[in-house]
Amino acid sequence: MQAVENGLERLVACVEEYDKAMEKVTARRKLGDGILGFGNDPKRAPCHMDFYENMGEAVAAALAEGADAEAMVRFLLELAQSKGHYQMAYPMLEAVQGHALVLAPHLEPPKARELAYWYGRQYPRVRRLPIQQKLYQALEKRGRQRE
Repeated sequence: MQAVENGLERLVACVEEYDKAMEKVTARRKLGDGILGFGNDPKRAPCHMDFYENMGEAVAAALAEGADAEAMVRFLLELAQSKGHYQMAYPMLEAVQGHALVLAPHLEPPKARELAYWYGRQYPRVRRLPIQQKLYQALEKRGRQRE
């Protein structure tokens, strides 16, 4: 049970750190920043890639500790659906869903089937990014396997 909590705690800590970084970026934002490539474009702030890399490291470390793969997958998939984040953060919240690819083989097939169904409803094929399509296919593939 301790490993499960540590896995989710690591992911939550990464999100909280990203929210704080986004707060600093938006506080420094000036009128016109990012328009036509002038000024400090907040969409190009280094905190976005830092968040993506930190989430990947947190997922790998939690998986190595034996954390609950299903809980982490659910967290990653539902993160972009959650409210209370800065608007410019949502593309990265969707991008980190790709880190669930390493977790998909560790899911129980019925749970993978359930997650694939939910994910397919949340992200119809025409709206999916390439990484989201790979994740959907990985969940479906795992869901078809025998226990």
